[in-house]
Amino acid sequence: MYVRSLLPDLNSETMLPAIDAVIMGRYNRYPEEYVDVFNVETSDRSVEQTTEVTGFGQFVQIPEAQDTRFDQLLPVYNKTYKHAQWSLGFKVSKQAAMNDKFNVVKKASIELGKSARETVEVNAANIYNQGFNSGYPGPDGLSLFSTAHILAGGGTQTNRLSYATDPDVTSIQLALTDMRNTVDHRGKKQKIVPKQLVCAPQNEFVVAELLGGTDRGDTANRTINAFRRRSGMPSFDSWMVYDYLTDPHAWMILADNSDTEVRFYWREKFNTVADVDFKSRSQMIAGWMQFSCGFNSFYGAYGVPSS
Repeated sequence: MYVRSLLPDLNSETMLPAIDAVIMGRYNRYPEEYVDVFNVETSDRSVEQTTEVTGFGQFVQIPEAQDTRFDQLLPVYNKTYKHAQWSLGFKVSKQAAMNDKFNVVKKASIELGKSARETVEVNAANIYNQGFNSGYPGPDGLSLFSTAHILAGGGTQTNRLSYATDPDVTSIQLALTDMRNTVDHRGKKQKIVPKQLVCAPQNEFVVAELLGGTDRGDTANRTINAFRRRSGMPSFDSWMVYDYLTDPHAWMILADNSDTEVRFYWREKFNTVADVDFKSRSQMIAGWMQFSCGFNSFYGAYGVPSS
């Protein structure tokens, strides 16, 4: 697209559609990554609040003709998501827009779209990048990945390997076993199905070898890849390279987004506006969006810190 041929003057009504097409074209050029690791929802309020509650305990045996025992849901943790507003823009002088010798309008529009996408992805990924840092606690006062999440019914629950390691057969086995043994706040098995292993680009090919083949990836012997033939669970053979993970060696296993409480709320999706500065006749173009992200529970997410 050559912008000047579509923009004969600085009239917003004729300029905006062309600029918007360029900006959105770059914003949507690549698949969104955060949508694969967040429970994404829309919001029509300034804040979103969640309240976690326990389930019920197990049934109890009741003698004949005796009354049933009543249980109750207990509140656990509350979380408030406050949507932040994000914006960035640029100005183009009348002369630059008219002459556009170096496609300045097009280049600026492309860069604005790229900046918008990067802002979303970086801020979303920070939830996972800070997931092992006790300085970024969740509603239970602990980081997203912890060996001692406190259960309301008593005891603790881990969603983190106790030692740091790059992904290998043994560490993945331990992580999947911990996930399978996860219990809720009343001690019942969660039965959350692990969906995918998420790693940084530095571990892409290691993970592909571990999960992608029919044979076990760490031996030359004819041994099956047991991750693909789990008992009572679907095959675990999916992985995702998350380009925005800042630690090259940390990795995680996540359930389906609907089974996690790592959330991303869109209050206002990325959009653009344009106007003319009548004093200088410069065209002003800006992008706006509002969103929030965080976690209100650790269930469905398991992490392994950097080695």
